[in-house]
Formats: sequence, structure tokens, C-alpha cells
Amino acid sequence: MVERSDRIAIMNKQDAAKKVFLRSFGCQMNARDSEVVKGLVLAEGYGLTDDPAAADIVLFNTCSVRQHAEDRVWSAIGNIAKMGVKRGTAPKYRGKAAPAPKKIIGVIGCMAQNYKEGIFKKAPAVDIVCGPSEIDNIALYLDEVIRSKKNVLAVSEKKRKEDVYHTGFYEAKDHAYVVISEGCDNYCTYCVVPYVRGRLRHRAASEIIKETEHAVRAGIVNITLLGQNVNAYKCQVSSIKCQVDFQDLLKKVSQVKGLKSLSFLTSHPKDTTNELFEVMRDTPVIKKCLHMPVQSGSDKMLKAMNRGYTVKKYHQLVDQYRGLVYNGQLSTDVIVGFPGETEEDFGATKKLLKSVCFDSAYIFKYSPRLNTEAALLADDVPKEVKERRHAELLGLQKEISRKKVSSCKCQVSGEKDEI
Repeated sequence: MVERSDRIAIMNKQDAAKKVFLRSFGCQMNARDSEVVKGLVLAEGYGLTDDPAAADIVLFNTCSVRQHAEDRVWSAIGNIAKMGVKRGTAPKYRGKAAPAPKKIIGVIGCMAQNYKEGIFKKAPAVDIVCGPSEIDNIALYLDEVIRSKKNVLAVSEKKRKEDVYHTGFYEAKDHAYVVISEGCDNYCTYCVVPYVRGRLRHRAASEIIKETEHAVRAGIVNITLLGQNVNAYKCQVSSIKCQVDFQDLLKKVSQVKGLKSLSFLTSHPKDTTNELFEVMRDTPVIKKCLHMPVQSGSDKMLKAMNRGYTVKKYHQLVDQYRGLVYNGQLSTDVIVGFPGETEEDFGATKKLLKSVCFDSAYIFKYSPRLNTEAALLADDVPKEVKERRHAELLGLQKEISRKKVSSCKCQVSGEKDEI
């Protein structure tokens, strides 16, 4: 393994000019991780390009939440593997154009953690497999592949180095994602996140505020706090022997001078409290938008999914939210076709959508995920039934959304698996 102190000696001028193309799949957390990677490689002398054909290095920041997202990655790897590096006018060799040099291909993120060395077996063109907890060393791994021409496998569940969040690189000029926690402890039976992003780990509140302040000073005055489960946030402040929870964090971040708007993703119903709604109500800078995934309107399905709440409890939260946050927008996630879902269960979900009247919703067809508890269950809802239920809910939610008058930008209806 090449140490950081040796990098400059290893990288010559040609290496320093190498161009990186990064394609991101999945959620907002992946979008922020992709910004982190871009900031890190720029700091080490690499360049960025929006043209994969012109790139020396192609990185795929991957998602394992659904089969469809993974299938797209495998296809994209195959397409890139057929490409060489485009260098303008190709040099001649014995009267013929010399073959373009091979691109370095890296799979980073959730698929890397989930499949590990299996990626090299399925896609031999891949050079780097780097899990979410190892992206803070991505420039090191690129250097090593360039130097040794050997594959690099880097997967772990360690906490990232804090400085990865302070490169100052953001894609948008007026909005930034700020990660407040990594990983998840919920272990919903369908969800791969705890297995690919590890156990829940919180960033220090002081570092979150510091990152927000830097973004605002750079003119980025709209901030979204990110976590797999933001309202589970807790951070011990040893100097004053107290604990900062999510509501405390919202209050602290909202006081950053120059901040214009503050939002957050994603809230888990089992950790959502009246206090959160009061903070949203009483803090003008916080957007009145709440994304609170319900997943199903059937208590039987919620129990099978290990969600930790009932339909009655979810309705109570909705009533409290709308009673406290004037004109608050509400969006959700729904899964159809989970193992054992009957027409009665599906009907209960339709009933919930009609009664709650979400402003918008993500609606997904269940697909088994490697390593999850639900993967051990029979995937017994036929594909055509999943597709019918999916189409029904999309149509229902589209009609509900059409009738709603939205005053802020929340999640939009339908499927989305690329940021």
C-alpha cells in the first residue's frame, strides 16, 4: 500500500493530468459522496471531465437498494470496458492508429461493499472496488492502481476521516447537502443499507456547523442535512457533558449567519416526535417539508418489514405534523410486492394514500437484496402483480398530487434511481 507521503513522488506530470469521469446512482447520500470524491481527486491533482470517452478513469458510485439500479451499473461497466481513452488525433503505429489505452474503472459505494471481490469476477475490467467507508482514501487507491497495475479492494465499516467533508466542492452553486450521520441501525428486513454503509455513526455537531458555515460563506445558502435516519441523530458534547439530539442540531444549524433555508432527509416514523414538528414550526429558516417513509398501509406488512410503528401511529404523526406546521408539505416512500403482501394488504396501502393525501411519493416494486433478512423469504408476489400494483399506486398518487397545491419543492412522484 502506498502511503500518502509517497504520492507526489509516484505521480508524474502525466498522471497528475489524468481525467476522472464519475457517474452517480442512487440517493442524495450518494450524490454527496460523489461530491466528496470529486473534491478529493481534484485536491490530489486529477482533473474532472463530463465526457466518459475522454476520461482516463471512470468511477461508478453505486446503489444496491434496488435490482434495477445494480443492473444499470453492470451494463454501464460493460459499455465503458469497450472504450479506450480518447486522445484527439490518435498516434500511428505501422501505418495504423495505435489502440487507445485502457481506462481505469472503479466501482465505489454500496455495490462495492455488498459484492466485494465478486465484482472483479463478474466484471474483470474493474480495477478498483471501494466501499462507502473507504472513499476518503480514493486518491490513494487510484495512485496505487496507476503505479502497480494491480486491482485494489478496499471495504470496511470504519468511520470516515472528518476532513473529507471539508474539500469545499459542491456541484450546485446555491444548494449543498451536509451529512450528519453515516450508516443505519434499523435493520428493516428489506433494506441493504446497514450491510453496505455499516452501523449508525454520527458526526460531531461542531463539524456539521463548521461545514455549513463554510458553504454559506461561499454563497451556498440553502442546506439539506442528510442521514439514513436523520432524527436518530445524537452526539455527546464532552466539554459540557450533554447530548445534542436532532432537534438541538436543527436549532444550532439554523442559527448560522446568512443561511436562507434548511431542510433534512430522511425521517423515520419511529423516531419522529412532536418536538421535531415544534422546531419546524418555530424556526423560519426550516422548510416546511417532511419526507417520512411509510412503506405500507398494512400493519402485517409493517411488522414483516421491521418498521417499528403501526398504521395508527403513522396517522397520529401526520395529524400532529399538520396540526403544528401550517401548510406543511408531506412526502413518503411506498413498497409494493413485499413477500406475503396480499390484495387486502395492498388495499390497505391504497386506503392510506387516499386518507393521508401525500403531496408526493416514491413508489417502488420490491426486489430481494443480498444479505437482507427478507432475501431469505420467498419472493412470492408475481412480477405482473407487482407491476399492476405499482401502476395503480402511481396513478392514484399522481391524481392526489395533481389536486394538491404545493408551495415548496419536495420529492416528486414516481421512481428515481439516479441523482
